[in-house]
Amino acid sequence: MKYRGIDYTVVQGLGLQLWKWGFALDRKASKGQAATKVQAVAEAKRAIDRALAPKKLKLIRTDRV
Repeated sequence: MKYRGIDYTVVQGLGLQLWKWGFALDRKASKGQAATKVQAVAEAKRAIDRALAPKKLKLIRTDRV
């Protein structure tokens, strides 16, 4: 499957209530699991959104008076 240009997978685990998801971005893999397929897709999309979100940088003042 594809979300925001990132390929991700969702597969059923060995148990009836186990779904696994995963994707790779910049050679860094992210994965997780959920109880239902719908939850797994939602968690994968949230993780992709977090990975693509701009990082917040903390500004440091250098001109101390």
